[in-house]
Amino acid sequence: LFGMVVAIKKKKKHSREQWLQKSLDVISGQGFGRIVIDNIVKSIKVTKGSFYWHFKDRNDFLEHLVTYWDENFTRNVMQHIAAMQGDAGKRLLELMMYVTRKRLARYDAAILSLAHNEPHVSNQIAVVFESRIEFVASLIAEMGYKGLDLELRSRMIVTFMSQEQNVLSQKAVKEQVRLIKKAYDLLVC
Repeated sequence: LFGMVVAIKKKKKHSREQWLQKSLDVISGQGFGRIVIDNIVKSIKVTKGSFYWHFKDRNDFLEHLVTYWDENFTRNVMQHIAAMQGDAGKRLLELMMYVTRKRLARYDAAILSLAHNEPHVSNQIAVVFESRIEFVASLIAEMGYKGLDLELRSRMIVTFMSQEQNVLSQKAVKEQVRLIKKAYDLLVC
């Protein structure tokens, strides 16, 4: 080995955020069973040591995963819509269009399955969905709805946007937009 230079190829390290984003992709693409870290590690093509570099254990990972999903697919959307000018109806329609255009509900089915299969994060996930309902309800309340009309419309919109994304994603964006506008008319007007 004298005089020989040995090149050590460094493996690309994943940040915690990259880990979480890629994990959401893997989880939503592989089905909705119980999450197995070994499957995620293989799919992402990293070592299990990489997992433990970023997370204490499986529960810590799942809690961070839900937090990441909340921040990137709920909180950021609420901030975007809250910063908008215009009446509540315009902002609500923009919320629905924004979620559709950006495909922001694409992980919701996997997250709901996670809530079912991983009880220790189910409350955390429920809080996120409740915050979505409350945000939509605040817009619908500005439009003059009250009581049961307000509650049901808010829940229907959040449920529709969360679940329909998976059906609409197969359609062209122009068709998705048409269907979202029709859903808005049916649910709000």
